[in-house]
Amino acid sequence: MTAKVQLIEARDGTVNKITELCKVSGKIPVFSDDGRSAFAHTQTIASCTMSRNGNKLAVKVEGAKAVSKKGATYAVASVHVMPPDAVPLCPDLCGPQPLADSSAEVRVSGKPKSIAFSLHPNLVSMMNAKPTLWLEANVEIND
Repeated sequence: MTAKVQLIEARDGTVNKITELCKVSGKIPVFSDDGRSAFAHTQTIASCTMSRNGNKLAVKVEGAKAVSKKGATYAVASVHVMPPDAVPLCPDLCGPQPLADSSAEVRVSGKPKSIAFSLHPNLVSMMNAKPTLWLEANVEIND
């Protein structure tokens, strides 16, 4: 899997900065599945870093691929960055909120040699970040 990760920053509803953080690649789990979500089987392929308020934060990149017995292939990927001072949004039920995270799950028919897709930002993280920021990533999974 290869992922090109960018940090997008916005102020007053307008994107004002796009920073390419990294292009990473590595091996991900590929398994046979009966059609359930592959998110439970993701593995970190690499981390890159981003600077924020004088700190270097790790940006974690994960993915997995599942080939269904029903003739479909599922691919999943996510990127996220968790600052050391992350706090839960709700004190009793939620875990620490990442500064930014994005993910996607795609389903394609058959057993393709290559799958390419983009990740979608977590709207909760995006709305709670000050200033507004999110991660975008273009992912490619090749056999």
